[in-house]
Amino acid sequence: MSKMKKVFQIQLYLNILIAIIILISYHTVKDWIYLGILVAAVLVSKNKKISQLINTVLIPMIFIEQVRDLGNILMQHLSKLTILIFWIYALVTVIVLIPVTIVEYGKIKKPIWRLIASVWMINVVIMYCHLLTLKNVNPDGFLMSLNKSGLVYALAILVYVYFAVKSWGYEFYFNLPTFKGKKLQLLSFILIFGLAIWISFFEVFSEFAQRWQELFWNWDFSLLDPTEPVFLKNAWSVYLYSIEAGIGEEAARYINLILLLVLFKNKKWQINGAVLGSAILFALPHIGNAFASELKQTSLATVFQVIDTFGFGCFAAVLILYSGKLWPTMIIHTLHDILVFSETPLTQDSVDIFGGNTGQFTHVIINLVLWVSFTIFILIKNRKLIKQNVQILTRVQKTDLTIS
Repeated sequence: MSKMKKVFQIQLYLNILIAIIILISYHTVKDWIYLGILVAAVLVSKNKKISQLINTVLIPMIFIEQVRDLGNILMQHLSKLTILIFWIYALVTVIVLIPVTIVEYGKIKKPIWRLIASVWMINVVIMYCHLLTLKNVNPDGFLMSLNKSGLVYALAILVYVYFAVKSWGYEFYFNLPTFKGKKLQLLSFILIFGLAIWISFFEVFSEFAQRWQELFWNWDFSLLDPTEPVFLKNAWSVYLYSIEAGIGEEAARYINLILLLVLFKNKKWQINGAVLGSAILFALPHIGNAFASELKQTSLATVFQVIDTFGFGCFAAVLILYSGKLWPTMIIHTLHDILVFSETPLTQDSVDIFGGNTGQFTHVIINLVLWVSFTIFILIKNRKLIKQNVQILTRVQKTDLTIS
């Protein structure tokens, strides 16, 4: 832990130097402010309250933005090394927040402040950080799509979640062996996992079904083609955007769920409250899609998406608690988004069963009822197992990252 404190201090001084380099190149007011904040962080380091406030709220934003800005500067002057610079930028972006997470976020004691800090870190600092400016690369190629997808930031979220959870004394369970030696429970999990995938297919294909038999079966897969997506530019974008959501949003769900369970620890409705709370925290950030030019999403479509994602969020939270695993929700989420992003212009036909605003609203409500009903079923049928997993997931265990 003491070593990580030294790393964080070195990082502060290094970023002051980077701030000066950026200031020389851009001369913006923001860069002057960032330089001032970095200097202030060093000067007030002995004042614990002010120092922690600066280091938890502002420093992560400065660190991650300066990695991007420095990457842009290097690419401007060393354009022939664009690919190498990009991969260095990607690697540094993923790990740059580790020291501040362990040293400063690890000091936060109250669950409510941990939750607020995590929402700030994930939804503001990381998710809404501007992308690297890529030039001299194929605009429709892998590198450009990778950059635009935000997958680098999704990995940064996953790394943050891992180290934040560990620094607070909890274990990070990507694959809790819940069903080891329990064949019936394993079979039940496989069936639930399979049904969730079926619902994902149903949700996508029913949206543009023109006949009733196309709702549940007889799906026309020719309407999906990742090489001709209606929402994105190319197949790379379809896959990378989907993986980004599967990793970043599910990692965020994991930490929100853990913290809400701890926050509601002494409540009878602990599990239900955590599930609903995490679903709300998952759904609301999708409002930002109304302003994402790449997705071309209308305000009404965004409202429908928020409702839909709330339903899926309830299910995904319960699946994590039931299975003790993070990877199933990552796979289901990624697959669902691949299906959605693979929709071709042919799916925009207005003669669908659920055509028009009223039809779309009806479709969203059906999906909501499906996911919520599935959630309730799992909660009722597996209450004992879920409670056992909740105890494991929220059990405090001292680690070398834990701040006593």
